[in-house]
Amino acid sequence: MNYRHAFHAGNHGDVLKHLALVLVLDALKRKPTPFAVLDTHAGRGLYDLASDEAERSPEWRSGVGRLWGQGGSPASLADFLARLARFNPDGALRCYPGSPALVAEALRDGDELAACELHPEEHAALKAALRGRPGVRIHARDGWEALGALLPPAQRRGLVLIDPPYEAPGELERAAAALVAARRRFRNGIYLWWRPLKSESALDAVDSEIANFGVGESLRADLWIDTPRPDGKLVGSSLLLLNPPFGLKQELELCLPALADLFAAGRSGWRVR
Repeated sequence: MNYRHAFHAGNHGDVLKHLALVLVLDALKRKPTPFAVLDTHAGRGLYDLASDEAERSPEWRSGVGRLWGQGGSPASLADFLARLARFNPDGALRCYPGSPALVAEALRDGDELAACELHPEEHAALKAALRGRPGVRIHARDGWEALGALLPPAQRRGLVLIDPPYEAPGELERAAAALVAARRRFRNGIYLWWRPLKSESALDAVDSEIANFGVGESLRADLWIDTPRPDGKLVGSSLLLLNPPFGLKQELELCLPALADLFAAGRSGWRVR
């Protein structure tokens, strides 16, 4: 309940997560049938990069700030920047859209977003940011509980985005167990799980545990801007996708080398497997 993403909005981890998010949304929109999105830990939706939180910890400057205005990017990165530009119509990077804002902007008639946020101030800000958006439902409820209560959606296809704050001990293992349980309820869904990359062995362990349940096709994408250390600051992040859409692996393989070079603070790198 204490976590405030405004201190970290637009950093390298956000760019990785949100790039993959918009690629998955584009894949879902290739079919005309409606889809649903469940965002378990949604945050406030829109982040003012001139706010006190963003200025106190301006991680965005070495993340999206370096990407903004870049030319000659892979097509998927250029498209991602175009989406960010729609939230910054005067051409200056002042606002960074979180996952619920990016999803809401992509919805068509019949598509739905269920965005869960428990923090009172963040929930109020999220409601204000997405007020009047068709197909959007804002829930003041625990995201873990929502995985059981809101799945499967009526549309029978869609995306589940899991990005908890990782403040509590054992949250990595809790998220892995919740992911496996959610997939039992909603087997056709695409699952996108963001994790901090501090210990590769810890991620390998939970990924192996998930694989033991026979969850089907999976895709992992890692991006780091310096050598990750379990006791150091966050310099890398990882995505695990279940039921990844066709072509996503190839798109990430085009984009991640450019991001690793752009964001490098030391020995940067990437992998998709």
